[in-house]
Formats: sequence, structure tokens, C-alpha cells
Amino acid sequence: MSTPRRFWDYADGFRGPFLGGLLLLIATNGLSLSIPWLLRAAVHSLERGEHDSRRLASYALAIAGVAILQALVRTGSRLTILGAARQIVAQLRGRYFSKLQTLSARFYEAHRTGDLMSRGVQDFNLLRSVFGPGVLNLMNTVIVYVAALSLMVVLDLRLTLIAMALYPLLLFAVNRLNRQAYARGVAVQETVGRITTRAQENLSGIHQVKIFGQEPRELASFRELSWQYRNRSIALIQSQGAMIALIGVTAGAATLIVLYVGGSAVMSGRMTLGDFVAFNAYLALLAWPTVAFGWILNVFQRGVGALDRIDEVLSAEPDIPAASDEQAPPFAIESGIEIQGLSFSYDGQRLVLDDLSLSLPAGKTIALVGGVGSGKSTLAALLARTYAVPRDAIKIDGTDINDIPTVRWRRSVGFVPQEGFLFSRTLRQNISLNRVSVTSEQVDEAVRTARLDRDLEQLPDSLETVVGERGVTLSGGQRQRAALARALCGSPSLLILDDALASVDADTEHGILDALASGPQRTMLLISHRVATITSADWIVVLEAGRIAEQGTHEELLTRRGVYAALFQRSALEERLEAP
Repeated sequence: MSTPRRFWDYADGFRGPFLGGLLLLIATNGLSLSIPWLLRAAVHSLERGEHDSRRLASYALAIAGVAILQALVRTGSRLTILGAARQIVAQLRGRYFSKLQTLSARFYEAHRTGDLMSRGVQDFNLLRSVFGPGVLNLMNTVIVYVAALSLMVVLDLRLTLIAMALYPLLLFAVNRLNRQAYARGVAVQETVGRITTRAQENLSGIHQVKIFGQEPRELASFRELSWQYRNRSIALIQSQGAMIALIGVTAGAATLIVLYVGGSAVMSGRMTLGDFVAFNAYLALLAWPTVAFGWILNVFQRGVGALDRIDEVLSAEPDIPAASDEQAPPFAIESGIEIQGLSFSYDGQRLVLDDLSLSLPAGKTIALVGGVGSGKSTLAALLARTYAVPRDAIKIDGTDINDIPTVRWRRSVGFVPQEGFLFSRTLRQNISLNRVSVTSEQVDEAVRTARLDRDLEQLPDSLETVVGERGVTLSGGQRQRAALARALCGSPSLLILDDALASVDADTEHGILDALASGPQRTMLLISHRVATITSADWIVVLEAGRIAEQGTHEELLTRRGVYAALFQRSALEERLEAP
């Protein structure tokens, strides 16, 4: 799709205000162009020897009245067009954020958070400049040029051609500078994205930066990015300045030529003084649109770069169908989950899961153990549909997981990852996530099951305590238990704990697992690096390099003296060493 067409499509729904603004601009420029004509009439009156003060006063009052009316109409045109531009950008920003909510994990692995934030702020500001001042000045420039040149031709065709003789060369030079400005503008926007990313990462990981004494190194790195932004911005300004200066010089040279040629024509009697005054007034009216033309080109070129970056997000297709807002009931697992021949790769080359087949009977607790990189977390993420699942690889009660509406399946799953994310809201809001279906009683029950109730007394406002960004005011164990309580609030039929209790002491972990076992019946996938805490699971699966190395009950696997037995002995030794 061509760039003008893309801008036009994004203005859909606001074309009426732009049309109204165009009509107001035509009116304001019509009024503006009438002033030199009135001035021409006044000069002609003086040339004819008409020195009637009333006549001259009438011309002066007419010019003043037209100027006042022009100011009012121009204000209306600006309010109309600039107001529409702000509404377009507000609508686009809403679409942008909405789109981000639908994109899957793969997209966020390929795009940095800071860069996406930069697009959502800086690039939209550039688009607002395009739809607002850019469109306003473009319309104004076209109207002024067409009208003023037409009147100049009426006054003197030869002088008009002389005045415009330099402009073809100007357009050629501006076109070359414009391409340079576009490339440099894109480079500036990309640098802003990198700066935002670096700032976001440093603020999020400020404790790690301080603990390891990396402040000087991070400061030096940020300073380098800032200087890179400075140099690229200066290069962009140089292109923009050269363009505006070239236009200004050309306009000034045209004015000098007109003064010389036109003045000679007046002295020779070929042109009247009134026509010459009016011609120069129209030429002066072209001065700002001519200079603004360079600014318009810069704005539109940078806007094209911003539009490309925003379009990249808006046109991205999620791997998983977007969750709709329909109030679909959760999917109740009755017989179980069947995994058949599941293979998965993040990069399309190395298989993280390799032809994996496994059964998760309904209502049972299945434990998953294995070394780092064995595929445990990947399997958990696929069951939660964080990533797209190959067709026919996972079936729920005989139904392919891809055939279950995304929103319905996710309401059926309680997924607690290794690092539970908390928003800068109250603890209650973090647990309920403001879901209408979650009652206060459910929150309280989830808090008790997660063994978080004993910690509420230490918090100043209990569940109404604001936990800070990423839950910074809570300990690691408290954050994990809050994330567990959040998952339990939805009464999921499948609960996935991906090493979600790693920061909790062994006694609290046992208490939580006992509470889960005595609670409502649900299918549970338990991943833990503490092998000793999964001994009571109904079935234990050992993964190695994306394949099942062993599976069975705790006693059966110990009897085989294989991988699981070695892991169990190592875990038991670690717990004894850690014991006081």
C-alpha cells in the first residue's frame, strides 16, 4: 500500500473534519489574498490623483476588517484540523496498545520493551505532527501557491515566469536532501528506541546494577548512546537546515529579481505601481509557504518512518488467536490431557521438545523434573498456550487444544511461572486482577491456600497495601505466593506450578502442597528443582534433552536407580547441607 494511501486510511472516520478544515483554509486564504488586491485598488486611487480621505479610510477599514475576519477563520481551521489530528493519534494509540495485548511470546522475544515504548510515545508524536501541522501547512501551501500564482499571472505573466525560474532547480535539490533527511530521521528514531530500552532495563534492574557495582559502566554505556543520539540528531538538523536555508535563499533571490525587473517595468510604464505593489505582496505571501514546504517534507519523511515502525506492530499476526471478550465458561477437564508426538523449537532449528508423548489424567498431580534445558518450562508454557501448539500434539478430553477458544482455555488454566510478575497496585488487585468473576471470599481462600495470610499482618494495609513496581516491597517468597493466589482465584481445572515455590522455605512449600492436595480436585503439573518435595505426586516424569528419560511413581523410580534416583539423592544432600 502506498504511503499516502496509508495515511488516508488511518484518517478514516475523520475525513469530515479535514474537509471542513480545508474549506476554512480556502476561506482564510481567500481573505488573505484579497488584502493585496484592496491595497492595489488604494494605490491606483492615489495614482489617479484621488486624495479623498474618506475613500482612503474606507480602504484601510476594509483591509482591517478582512484581516480580523481572516484571523477568526484561520483559528477555526487550526482548531478543526489539529483537533482531528489528536483524535486520530489517540485512536491509533489505542489500537497499538490493544494490538500489543494480542501478540504472543515470540513477538516480545524479538522486540525490546523500551523500543515498543518508544514507538508508543515518540513515533505517535511524529504522526500527530503529520496529521496536524503537516496536513494543515500542506493544504495551506497548495492553496496559497495556486491562488497567488494565478493572481500573479493575471497581474504580469512575464514577471511571474521570471520569479519562478529558480524553483525547478530548488525542487531537484530539495528532493535529494529529503531522501537524506528520511534516512537520518529513521536512525534518530531507532536510537531513541535503544535509549528507552537501556533506561527501562537499568531502572528495572537497578538493584542488580548497584549490587555488582556497575553504575560507572552503565553510565558510560548510556552516555555513549546519548552522544550517538546527539550526533545523529545534529546530522538530521543539518539536512533540515540545508533544505530550509536553500528554500529561503531561493525565495530571497526571486524577490530581488522581481524588485529589479518589476521596478524597471514600473519606471518604463509597462506596469502600474499598484500592480507592482500587489505583485510583491503576493510574492511575499509565498515566502512562508515556500519555507514551510521544507518543514512539511521533513515532517512527512519522519512521519513515514514512524508509520513504518507502528505498522510493523499493527500488522504483526499473533501465533495464537487473540482472546476475545466473550464470557465463555472455563473448560472443565474430565478425562485428561494427552500429549502425542510433541516437538517444539524456539528458533526453528534446535528442538527443545523432541517427539514427546505423555498423559496427564484428570484430577491427578503430575510432577516434572529434569536438568536445566530439559524442556520442563517449555512444556508448561505450551500447555498454558503461551506459544502456538502444533496441531494434534495436545488434546484435552480428546479435543485439540487449538480448537478450544483461547479465552476459554486460559480461564481454565492457572499458570504460575518461576518469576511471578506483580503490578504496582494493591495486593488484592494483583491477586484478583480486577476480574469481575472473582469474589472477596475467593481471594481470601486463595490467600490462605498460598500461605500468604500469615504475612498480611506485616503489611501496613494488609491486602490493600500497594506493593510497588514489580512487587518490590515484597520478598521473593511473598511475590511467588501472591502469584499462586492469583492463579487459584480463577478455580482452574489445570494448575501449572513452574518452579513457582523456589523462593519459599521447605516447610511452607509442604504446607502449600498439602493445602492444594486437600482442596478442590484439579489436574496439577508440578515442576520443582527440589525433588524431595514431589515424592507425593501421583506420577513423576523425568525429562532429558526434550525427551522422557523415565516416568513412574516415586518408589518405582527409586527402585530403578536411574536418572531420578540420582537427582533425588543429590537434592537430599543439598537440603542436608543447607539445613542449620
